[in-house]
Amino acid sequence: MKKVAITGGSGFVGTAIYKECLKRNYEIVLFDRTEPNYVLPKNVKWVQCDVVDLELVTKVTLKEKPDEIYLIAGVLGTSELNEAPFEASKNNILGVCTFMELAVAGKLPPIFYVTKPNVWDNLYTFTKEASEKIIKYYMGEGMVQGVIHKWFNAYGEGQHTHPVRKAVPYFILCALHNLPIVIWGNGEQTVDIIYIEDIAYLAVEAMSKENLTNQNVIEIGRGIEITVNELAIDILRLTKSNSEIIHENMRSGETANTKLVANIEGINNYIHKNYQFYDYEEGLINTIEYYKNISKEHLEEFINFYKL
Repeated sequence: MKKVAITGGSGFVGTAIYKECLKRNYEIVLFDRTEPNYVLPKNVKWVQCDVVDLELVTKVTLKEKPDEIYLIAGVLGTSELNEAPFEASKNNILGVCTFMELAVAGKLPPIFYVTKPNVWDNLYTFTKEASEKIIKYYMGEGMVQGVIHKWFNAYGEGQHTHPVRKAVPYFILCALHNLPIVIWGNGEQTVDIIYIEDIAYLAVEAMSKENLTNQNVIEIGRGIEITVNELAIDILRLTKSNSEIIHENMRSGETANTKLVANIEGINNYIHKNYQFYDYEEGLINTIEYYKNISKEHLEEFINFYKL
C-alpha cells in the first residue's frame, strides 16, 4: 500500500487531496499544525508538524517514511500578505527549504508542489515563485524528483471565507444574504476557475505516473476564462440574489485587466488525455449548497470581518 504525507493536510486543498488518495486505498498522514476538527476516515492519521521546524520535519518524515509528500502548507493572500512579509516568507519559503534539507541528505521521497500564475506583484507571488525556483534547482541537481503544478482559481466546498478573500465563497455568501458584492477594478479581468475535485484528481494522478514531470511545470485550469463580472452574475443567478455589485479600485500589488487562463496541453500530454472537467455550473451549485449550511457563528464572523 502506498503511503503519502500531505503538509497542510487539514486545509481546503489538503483535505481534497487526501480524499482522492483514499479512493486509491493509500495510507495517508496529514502533517499539520492544526488537528482536523472532524473524525478522520480509515487509513488517515494526523501528525502535528510545523513545516518551518526543521528538526520536527526531519523527525516525522523519517519516522513515517512516506512514499511521496504533497507540499501544500503555506499562507495565502494577495494584498493581505503585503503587511506580513516575515510570515509570508517564513511559511512559503522556509517551509519548503526544510524539505530541501532532506533532499540534500538523500532522504526525501518524490514530492508534489503547487505554484501559481505570476501576474501580480505581491508577497504571495514572490514567495511562491521563489520556492518554485528552489525546488527546480534541486531537481536540476538530481536531488529531488516530483511534480510541480501551477493552479489557477480553485474553488469548492470548504474553502476559507476569511481572512483571505477568495472570490467564489465571498460572492456566494454575499449573494445568499443579499449583501453588496465588492469587485476590485472594473471586473473585466479574467479567471480560470477549476473545481477542487479536479485539482485533487490531477495532482494525485500526476504523482502516480512512472515518469514524473519534475521541472516541467504543468498548468492546471479548465482552459476557459471568464470575467470576474460574469462569475458574480452567474452566482447571483444561481442563488436568486438581489445583491448589488459594486466596483472599487484594484488592491495594492494587483494589476487591472489581467487575463488568466491555463494552457491545458500539459494535462493532456502528461496526466489525462481529454480529461473531462467537473461541470462549471454544477460545481457552483454544490458550493452554494455548502455555504447555505455554514454555522451562524461562521456567518457572523464573515459579515463582521468584511464590515458588511
